[in-house]
Amino acid sequence: MIRCVQTRLFAVIGHPVKHSLSPAMMNAAFRALDIPAFYLALEVSDFLEDMKHITALGFDGLSVTIPHKESAMKLAVVDDEAARAIGAVNCLKRVDDVWRGKNTDWIGVVDSFKSRGIDISGKKALVLGAGGAARGVIYAALKMGAEVTVVNRTDEKAFSLADEFGINAVEHKSLKERVCDFQVVFQTTPVGMNGYPVEHFWPYDIFRPGMIVMDLVYRPAKTAFMKSAEERGCTVISGLDMLLYQGVAQFEWWFDRPAPLEAMKKALYEAAEQDDHV
Repeated sequence: MIRCVQTRLFAVIGHPVKHSLSPAMMNAAFRALDIPAFYLALEVSDFLEDMKHITALGFDGLSVTIPHKESAMKLAVVDDEAARAIGAVNCLKRVDDVWRGKNTDWIGVVDSFKSRGIDISGKKALVLGAGGAARGVIYAALKMGAEVTVVNRTDEKAFSLADEFGINAVEHKSLKERVCDFQVVFQTTPVGMNGYPVEHFWPYDIFRPGMIVMDLVYRPAKTAFMKSAEERGCTVISGLDMLLYQGVAQFEWWFDRPAPLEAMKKALYEAAEQDDHV
């Protein structure tokens, strides 16, 4: 058996994962606190088979991204109430020869709002999309006290998700007519991400001055969706903020100590700026 004995190993696993900015953020955290550890980006296509090798190599912690969050949930011991409600984990920790799972995505959303002093309690929030990311956002918005509605290109998925969480759903075709009802908008799909077709599934004229708009996409750092929201007088929150704060929560779960927030933020935003100029 091959084991890494001088340096602790951590990684983000997904498919694809080449675009991830998490290594820049996490390795900066290790340097800031003089932790003998290294964080990699690992392309994992066959989750169960590849996890055998990752486990054998002695990795202590993993960030899990698309499309493996649900598979990780099935593999891990999960005591986390949020992960069970969301149905996915995005973080694994090796404890006593088993993988334990947690969901910090929703924490990334909540702390992004908290860091800006934005309170959405009692506000009506619209979630665009009904995939895995939407589940974490819905959970977070409900925890923040918002009244949540979901919409999706496929109406059936939206209404099914709404039933599961006990929230509202609207048909995609009625979005324009209903948009005035909402003060907060979350964009949870890959639309606008580098490498994806630029398809405007969401009409940009849904924005109104004073709206709070969060786009989970962070490549590019400022999407066309966000730019359009800004131009129409909205307060915008970047997916980079969510990435930062969910990463902080992961670090603190792995090491049971405060994360070096400023070092992580600086490294993340510098990497994002460099990435946007590539």
